[in-house]
Amino acid sequence: MNKKKIIRNVILVLAILILLIVLLVNLGDIKKILNVLGSSNGWFILLAMGAILVYAFINQISLMILTKHRYRDIKFVDNYCISGSEFFFNSITPFSSGGQPFQAYALKRKGMGLANSTSVLLINFIAYQVSLNLLGVIFLIMYYNRVEGEISSYIWFLIAGFIINVIVMLALLAIGIIKPVGNIFIKLFDKITTIKPLRRFQDKHDRVVEYVNNMQNAFKEISKSIKLWALVLLSKIISLLIYYFVPFIALYAIGVKVNPDDLFYVMALTAFTLTIAIWVPTPGGAGGVEVAFSLLYSPFIASYGFDDSKSYALAIMLIWRMLTYYLLIIYGFVLYLIFEKRDKISNNTNIDSEITITGKEN
Repeated sequence: MNKKKIIRNVILVLAILILLIVLLVNLGDIKKILNVLGSSNGWFILLAMGAILVYAFINQISLMILTKHRYRDIKFVDNYCISGSEFFFNSITPFSSGGQPFQAYALKRKGMGLANSTSVLLINFIAYQVSLNLLGVIFLIMYYNRVEGEISSYIWFLIAGFIINVIVMLALLAIGIIKPVGNIFIKLFDKITTIKPLRRFQDKHDRVVEYVNNMQNAFKEISKSIKLWALVLLSKIISLLIYYFVPFIALYAIGVKVNPDDLFYVMALTAFTLTIAIWVPTPGGAGGVEVAFSLLYSPFIASYGFDDSKSYALAIMLIWRMLTYYLLIIYGFVLYLIFEKRDKISNNTNIDSEITITGKEN
């Protein structure tokens, strides 16, 4: 992603911040929301911030392990920065699509082959999808009746999001594990792109074939290193559980003392939020995430005797969004800058070394 695109997408993120403010004004009483935020406990907010940074680190571990396993020469700092840069690039691109292309490019700059980098990135993505859906299934089984009773009018959004997530995951698994399915996918793509409005995608045939081959190679790697795959999957599950835990802390920050028995239900509500809004075609799912979060948390907060549960739900949504979206954008951007600085210094050092060697030879 070039600098112009980065700047353009950052401007888009700022526009999303304005959209968030507009949503707050339209969905609730801004004065009441500010009053709730003004009386919040700063120590709990700091604790929530710490939890998000722990989540970020553990989430990065999976890709760092995979990269080090395939490319021993990569340095820890470079590995850490490249894995963490996805928080920035995913957050500023629609459907969180910007992280992997930059990471593949960055790993290539550090000397890792494109086939290897593509493979580890796909394995990391598969681990995320499996973890997301596994936890989603568990939470849905545990709390479907309760959440259906609280948001009966909107339960179909949750079911639709869940079905889409599962279909995507199963499709990825089928393409990667069953070779004929991969071939069918390629033929289906070729068939669809004969339709007039989609003909402009016909030149993407080779890229689709490459993607299917890389996916199947990634699953071959998984079958060879089951212990490694288990470790990667475990790190993703733990990181997601921490991510889902953050609203529980934020609830205490605004004075909603949640019963410990409801801890997993709060985590489930956060998981359901992502399930509903994951396919919203805006950077970070902006708009969809905020509305879904408010719809899910408002009746839950009301169950604790808060008359103005809507204002409390919007207040906690704002805290959660600032930590899980904007703080992670800053975090990822800082790591991106560190990587670029280190890479520039490394390139200059290599050039100086070549000049010195050439001078000695002459």
